[in-house]
Amino acid sequence: MITEVAGAGIIRDDVQQAIERELNYRLGAGDAPGSLSRWQKELVILVLHTVKANACLSQLHARAAVKAGATLAQVLQVIQYVELTGMVKWVMVGHDALTAAEGEVPKSQRVDATKDAWDGQDQRFQDIQQYLQRDGHGEISAQWRKLAEVAPAILDGYITMRENFVKPDPLGAVPKKLMELAIIAADVIQSHPWGAVRHTQRYIADGGTVPELVEAVSLAMIEDGVQCYKACGLDVIEAAESA
Repeated sequence: MITEVAGAGIIRDDVQQAIERELNYRLGAGDAPGSLSRWQKELVILVLHTVKANACLSQLHARAAVKAGATLAQVLQVIQYVELTGMVKWVMVGHDALTAAEGEVPKSQRVDATKDAWDGQDQRFQDIQQYLQRDGHGEISAQWRKLAEVAPAILDGYITMRENFVKPDPLGAVPKKLMELAIIAADVIQSHPWGAVRHTQRYIADGGTVPELVEAVSLAMIEDGVQCYKACGLDVIEAAESA
């Protein structure tokens, strides 16, 4: 039992129980049934450690995922998520930093990306909006709109990578729902509730369940520390319950 003095406040009983099941498994007491299978858990944990750039534990959980029944193609797909995490940093800090800097200069000195436009750029951004809407985004966020304005090639490159990573079933090696769950767990350890809640809403819309999210949050807490529960994990569970 993790008490309030650990620094995460009062942790829900279902999260406590999920943590206890995982700790018992790692202590050799067997893998008690949960909402996620062992190979699914190992892929989620693998994503967490690639995001944290932990070489030893990434290799450990990549091997554990295969031993638990994951395919090499599934391991490869989840490892590729780390290539997309730069966008998390743009959303969390880069956009606001640029906005702050713009306030310090005359309007005439602001970035003008029109000189870098390419043939077909307008059509490409219409395609991007349609892709994001199909993927569950209602409107493109202000942060992404700003990126399209000042660095359109960066947004284009990000979406191109994303299209090859988060694939609709049955095109990807990893089921889309599990991929969303891994992204949510990664957002939790990056203290990124804005993204985590959005992915949670899509996850529930795709048929995901609260117990599965509880498992993912508990894995994030085990790998990154209980503080991520207070920073983001609880937001995820409550967003799922209210969806």
